[in-house]
Parts: sequence; C-alpha cells; structure tokens
Amino acid sequence: MFLIFGIKRMARRLATVFAICAQCGSPAAQVVVRRTTWFSLFFIPVVPLGTKYASTCTLCGVSTRLDKEQALRTVVLAQQMADTPSSGAPVAPPGIPQAPQAPSPPLNS
Repeated sequence: MFLIFGIKRMARRLATVFAICAQCGSPAAQVVVRRTTWFSLFFIPVVPLGTKYASTCTLCGVSTRLDKEQALRTVVLAQQMADTPSSGAPVAPPGIPQAPQAPSPPLNS
C-alpha cells in the first residue's frame, strides 16, 4: 500500500489598499495576502499547520509581515474605502504613522 503525503502552501489575496509603502515611501497599491501551510494526504489538504499574513508593495515588491490584527484591520479599511467615495489621498499601512497633510485652502466663489 502506498501512502502519499506532503506539505502544501496556499496563498489568498485578502485586499488591495492604496497606501504609502514603508520601504520606498511612495504611494502605491499594497496587496494583503494570507499564506496557509497544510499537511496534505493524497494531494488533499487535511490539517492546517500555520498561517502568515503579509503586505506586498506593487511598486518596489517588498513584503512586510503583518500579524493577524493588522491584516484584518487593513481588510476592514479596504472595505470601508470601497463603500465610501474616496478623496484620492493615500493612507499609511497599519502600524506606520501617517504624515500630516496640509489643509486645503478654501475655495472662494
């Protein structure tokens, strides 16, 4: 009898947020991904062994590890931004302070 087993890694994109990159400092899309490692038996994932979260900058390609709280906060932020009309201003990723923005001058009509 043959027993085929192994480890399988799966990645799932949770959200894409327009934010300021922690590495290059430029505003770019940040992709939040959940990577899960599974023990597989006969090529079927059976037991989850671990989960990791990461945010990847689409401009410079640097991945930053996130904990579960930060990743879920980013997903909620992405959903809120999708539901409301955006102002076009980039936001800082979780855990990184956002630079203060100057208030826009009032329009005189």
